[in-house]
Amino acid sequence: MRAARWLFLGVVLAGALLAFRGHGDEIVSAIGSTSVASVGGASALVLAGLGLTSVAWLALLRGFGHRLPGGIGRSVFFVGQLGKYVPGGVWSIGAHAHLARDHGVPVRVTASTSLTFLGLNLATAAAVVGVVASVGVDVGPLTRTTGAVLCLAALVSLVPAVVNRLAGLVAGVQLGLRWLDVVGLVALMALTWASYAGAVVVLSPEPTWSVLPAAAAAFATAYAVGVAIVVAPAGVGAREVTLVALLSPMLGVGAAGAVAVLVRVLHTGADLLLALVAWAAASRVPSPVGRPPAQNSSAVVHESVAGDH
Repeated sequence: MRAARWLFLGVVLAGALLAFRGHGDEIVSAIGSTSVASVGGASALVLAGLGLTSVAWLALLRGFGHRLPGGIGRSVFFVGQLGKYVPGGVWSIGAHAHLARDHGVPVRVTASTSLTFLGLNLATAAAVVGVVASVGVDVGPLTRTTGAVLCLAALVSLVPAVVNRLAGLVAGVQLGLRWLDVVGLVALMALTWASYAGAVVVLSPEPTWSVLPAAAAAFATAYAVGVAIVVAPAGVGAREVTLVALLSPMLGVGAAGAVAVLVRVLHTGADLLLALVAWAAASRVPSPVGRPPAQNSSAVVHESVAGDH
């Protein structure tokens, strides 16, 4: 078991390094043309955004009646998230399930949690893009009408009855989200997208917060494209091309390319750092025996925000 985990870590690191193969000069140039303050500020925003996603994932897990202590839960989430650097698109789900099983969470429940979390990401990304396009901001080929339709589709996909039904089919048990829970999860993801977009703005040559909505739509679109290209580790390549295409009208091609490269570097570094810190913290906690007690699935988000910070 230990050997398999070390093998997983080795494959993850290889995938992460492979993502930057042949781009060394671009990375050095992008870093050299960006101030230390900008890199530091963007790093803080990326870390904040990733931290919020862990709260959302743990909230969904609690919706199935399974509570993991904050430190253990963050370790399962952040270490498992490294699986996205392995080509195939499913390894993070498998890693989450494997790690959570050690703490009494059934594999199907964890897999459903991660799939629902992915759906939450995609639905809120679509909502961000749809809202921004519907108010007239340039988002590639989208018009106000298509933006409104996209936003409506995203909202329908977030209806609790829809989410609970689909998640329950995978988990074999019912997910108990209510409207209040979904609103809380959407709020968490809105802050997440705002953090990621803020990092894009901070890294721009002439930062101005007026472009934050456009940056959010660009990043959310790039994220969705990256998810669709499952053969690329963490969407590498496809995500950057999309981001450059959408940022170029605002920043110019050269600046957009530099920002896209730096965003990728910061997200990869933050993923690795958070996984390391969470694993180190969790390793100090004695391993639980047996299955953790189930809890009522109501007020999922409220309890998660209160208990995991």
